[in-house]
Amino acid sequence: MKRAVMLLALALPCGAALADVTTAERQVQAQQLDAAEATLRAHLAGQPDDTAAQFLLARVLSWQGHPEQALPIYRRLLQHQPDNADYLLGEGQALLWAGHPQRALQSLERAAQLAPDYAEVQQVIQQARAALTVPSTAAAPVPVVDAATRRRHELEISARQDWLDSGFDNWRSQRLDYASMKPESLGWYGALTREQRFGEWDEGVEAGAVIALDENWTLQPEVGYQPSPYFLPDWHADLRLQRRLPDGYLGAVSVRRTEYETTRVDRLALSAERYWNAWRAGYTLNVTDVANAGTPIGHDVALDYYYQGLSYAGLRLTVGEEEAVEEQQLITSDVRAISLQGRHWFDSRWALSWEIGHHQQGSYYDRQWLQLGLRHAF
Repeated sequence: MKRAVMLLALALPCGAALADVTTAERQVQAQQLDAAEATLRAHLAGQPDDTAAQFLLARVLSWQGHPEQALPIYRRLLQHQPDNADYLLGEGQALLWAGHPQRALQSLERAAQLAPDYAEVQQVIQQARAALTVPSTAAAPVPVVDAATRRRHELEISARQDWLDSGFDNWRSQRLDYASMKPESLGWYGALTREQRFGEWDEGVEAGAVIALDENWTLQPEVGYQPSPYFLPDWHADLRLQRRLPDGYLGAVSVRRTEYETTRVDRLALSAERYWNAWRAGYTLNVTDVANAGTPIGHDVALDYYYQGLSYAGLRLTVGEEEAVEEQQLITSDVRAISLQGRHWFDSRWALSWEIGHHQQGSYYDRQWLQLGLRHAF
């Protein structure tokens, strides 16, 4: 009898512990997050080493909009189990929701290495990248509590040089780009542009917005205007609708009108993208209607590799037909183009952007280019 009582006494704490965690899980399912937090804190006061309760408490704190309080818990859990993909995912989510997407990617990419088929890890990696880039080529932002995130601003100054053959003068251009982003909130961007071709300079301005309609749909309007263009269009307007799909896929459709002094160009673009592990692949079909000059069709292919958070290197290929400006005349010709581009972040604030490429504009000319930019995040 005495032995049975002792065994029962030893079993009760374990049974009570399971009951407390089970109760907290039911409270989470019922969206009673405050009650779940109280249950878990009371339980951990007597069982401080219960990792299941710690993990659930960290998630509850993040869901309540307090990811900063969850991060020390994840750090303690990872000290004991550094290769636990669930802990790394939770830490990555908390860092993202706390407004640190660059740091979040370090935890998430580690989780992806350990569990390459973990679909939720891939989804949150997309969300972290979306929080750090103008989402014209990224997933819709993750839904988070606004108070737990910070708006991110980026400013980049860049210069480009194009070398043309067949007796054409070389081109030059400079840009000043600005972007402001925040998950589950309005994002916007703009640019001041200056380009030289055929011995003339054109200057212009661009502006756009990124509107997260919900956790899957994103709307992106954009306009550009040149006050007195010589070779650039008078203006352009673009509207892009993007949908995030399961398994790392994205789909998008955009329509664009470009108005020149002597003609008009309308373009329909259909895009598909896939994100997996540290890779992104994309394809775009461009169907262009040039007023009184036919309907050129072009194909764009992209492949990017991400490393060290948002740093990436990518390949771009273009084939098909494309319109181009020669002096003040718009022409359509076959094109073949290949380029390498990337952005290397030295730390969380400074990055170098680069691009090199070769473009064949039918039988008119070939051109090579080099573009360099310095980017600052704040």
